[in-house]
Amino acid sequence: MPDIMNMPIYQKIIKEIKDQIEANLLQPGDRLPTEYQLMERYQVSRITISRALNELKNEGIIERFPHRGTFISRELRVPSPVREAAAEKNPKASEALLPEVACILPHIPDPFAISLVNGVLSAFHETDFLCHIFQSITPQMENYQLKRCLELNIAGIVLFPQDRSFFSDELLSLLLQKYPLVFLDRYLPYLDTSYVISDGQTAGELCVRHLHELGHRRLAFITESDHHNLPTRQRIEGVQATAAARGLPDVLILEKFDSRINWEHYQSQFNKLVKEMRITAFITSESHVCAYLYDLFTSLKLKVPGDISLMTFDRPLTAAESPAFFTHINQSEFLMGKEAGTILRRRIEQHDRTVYHRVISPSLEIGRSTGTAVI
Repeated sequence: MPDIMNMPIYQKIIKEIKDQIEANLLQPGDRLPTEYQLMERYQVSRITISRALNELKNEGIIERFPHRGTFISRELRVPSPVREAAAEKNPKASEALLPEVACILPHIPDPFAISLVNGVLSAFHETDFLCHIFQSITPQMENYQLKRCLELNIAGIVLFPQDRSFFSDELLSLLLQKYPLVFLDRYLPYLDTSYVISDGQTAGELCVRHLHELGHRRLAFITESDHHNLPTRQRIEGVQATAAARGLPDVLILEKFDSRINWEHYQSQFNKLVKEMRITAFITSESHVCAYLYDLFTSLKLKVPGDISLMTFDRPLTAAESPAFFTHINQSEFLMGKEAGTILRRRIEQHDRTVYHRVISPSLEIGRSTGTAVI
């Protein structure tokens, strides 16, 4: 009988796991806690935990799968009928073997994000994967969620990153580990990972071309973000380049628009844009800003499209009009999500480390919010 008190710590960990198996507390196919969780439980270093797990693996007691976790070997025969009876009573026990993936987005409730999520989910059959959907809200929350996904052995992540021009330590750690990660809707410069985005420059071109063909010459582009945001910058570049190519005056760019404040704050400014600067058409980079402007113009007794034309990216939701009323850019968000999920699944199942850059072509959907310019 070995002296437990004088055992090295890693051997105590090995013995405890074996004892749990013999007592049917751990059974074939069960998932062990992560290395980080074991470190916290035993208050030891990662080296100690790794040594214990490696010895258990060499004995054929556990199996370790990159990015999936550590499991009690399915080939392990426990000399007790209790385990088999429990498994028969609990057919969902095998679900612990399913690889887990995560989709992290800044905001989920709006239709655009929901369509992205549905696209991602369509790439993962529910019987093959466990899919988690997280709302990051802030860069700090995003960093925390990335860290937790790594600690919990989440097999891969589809990430709609927060609006920032740098990458965090958590993202850098994932990159260095060759972790399965796919960016969705945007990407960060200098971070060489797979991404799926919509073609913002082509979208900007579609906007200006449509309005110019309706006779509009003086245009404004409104966004809650600024030109440091990559998708916004690409849209602005497409708008400006097309306007210049068609001989139009410079497009007025209004950045960091705040749709959270009351209309009164902007009434004077936008009345001046229409009445004095003769802006006849507005393009918004965000659908909720389009909805806000529609209500703002209504408060100014300006008719859409009678007095001004209004178009946006994605379908807006307003109380006054149906989504089909608005002329908008369709970014094929479901397709973007599905493509991102497909790339991630390929990374996980085939260990494919190819870096994929997918650019989805947008389309113009013409509604009744744009009309012939009134000169």
